[in-house]
Amino acid sequence: MLYGAAVWDPVLIIAQIISLQCLFYLTLGLFHAIFLGPYVSHLAAAHLLGWHVMSFHTYLGWMTLAANILTAASSAVYLMWLVERAKKCLDFASTCYIIHLVLCWSYSGFPASLEWWVVNGVGLLILSLLGEWLCVRREMAEIPLNALRARAAAGAAASGSGAPPASVQLSAASSNSVGGAASRTDSKARLLGDSKEVV
Repeated sequence: MLYGAAVWDPVLIIAQIISLQCLFYLTLGLFHAIFLGPYVSHLAAAHLLGWHVMSFHTYLGWMTLAANILTAASSAVYLMWLVERAKKCLDFASTCYIIHLVLCWSYSGFPASLEWWVVNGVGLLILSLLGEWLCVRREMAEIPLNALRARAAAGAAASGSGAPPASVQLSAASSNSVGGAASRTDSKARLLGDSKEVV
C-alpha cells in the first residue's frame, strides 16, 4: 500500500481493529488448546478471559502465561500485515489490550491478580515493540524496480506482440517530436513565403 498524505478513514481503522482482535483471540485459543488441551477436560471462555487462571504457582498457570506471551508475539506479525505503519503500532496494540481488559472485566470482574497485569503489560510491550520493529523492517525494504522492469520486458517478449521495449518506444517518440517540430517550422516558412524572410 502506498502512502501519501494521511487520510482519515474510520471504516478502515475499525476493520483493522476488529481483524486484529479476532486474530488475537484465535491465536490465544490455539495456544491454549496446544498448552492446556492435554491437561484440562475441556477449554472454556474462562481460560481466555478469566484472570483467575493466571498464576505463577501452578503448572497450568504457567502454560496460560506462556500462551498469552506467545499470542502477543504472533499478533505482532498480524500487526505488520494489517496496520503496515510503525507509527500506528502502539495505538493498535493498546487498543487490542484495552478491549481485552474490558472483555476480561465483563466476564470475570476487574482483574485483581498481579500476574494478570504483569503478563498483559509484557504482552502489550511485546506486541507494540515487535510490531514496530517488523513494520520498520518492511518499510525500509528496497523496492525492486530493476526486477519489475526485467519482468515487464520478459512479459512483452514472451507475449510475441512484436512491440519494441519501452526504451525504444521512448526514443522513437522523442525523435518524432523533434521531427514534428521541424516539419511545423517548414510549413510556417512556406505559408509566409521565403524562409530567409522569416528569420
